[in-house]
Amino acid sequence: MEALQGTWDGEKREVSVHAVSLTQLDNGAKIPPSGWKCSQCDLTTNLWLNLTDGSILCGRRFFDGSGGNDHAVEHYRKTGYPLAVKLGTITAEGKGDVYSYAEDDMVEDPYLAEHLKHFGINVQQLQKTEKSMVELELELNRRTGEWNTLQESGTELRPLHGPALTGLNNLGNSCYINSVVQVLFRMPDFVRRYVEGAPEIFSTFPEDPAN
Repeated sequence: MEALQGTWDGEKREVSVHAVSLTQLDNGAKIPPSGWKCSQCDLTTNLWLNLTDGSILCGRRFFDGSGGNDHAVEHYRKTGYPLAVKLGTITAEGKGDVYSYAEDDMVEDPYLAEHLKHFGINVQQLQKTEKSMVELELELNRRTGEWNTLQESGTELRPLHGPALTGLNNLGNSCYINSVVQVLFRMPDFVRRYVEGAPEIFSTFPEDPAN
């Protein structure tokens, strides 16, 4: 787990359905490569660039009071403009944290460099200066003690794999249902009834259930 701390990049993100045909307004908005500030308040961190109209707004407020003042999500509720990228996470390779308010999830935008170019941003001139959402989540987990709990107080853990040991593959937004399914399959009564008892259950089904 310690070795994965610097390499884990979170859940698999799906390509946004809005990325291909994203509407970008010709409103003359040009974004500088640095020196950003929320257009609705004085925050200069956790800023999100709306990829439709070029608005720079702060992100959501976290449960501990940090984060932003919710101006980016409020802008979406007013306009319906779906995609925003977190400023400071954009790399020269054209990658960055993109959030789809319409899909309510972190997503991939394969055309991010092109969308940024619309607002005068050359990704080749950018450097990552802020923590990604994944890095912030890891930091929060460590700060609340969850990381140490997962580490079992720093003891060296032996990697295991195989039936009843390997977790389910995360499809992008299935982590919660995955955890429930994995718990069920660790309950002896459930396994006896529905796994070991599967042949008996299926034997009671008609050969042609449609008729």
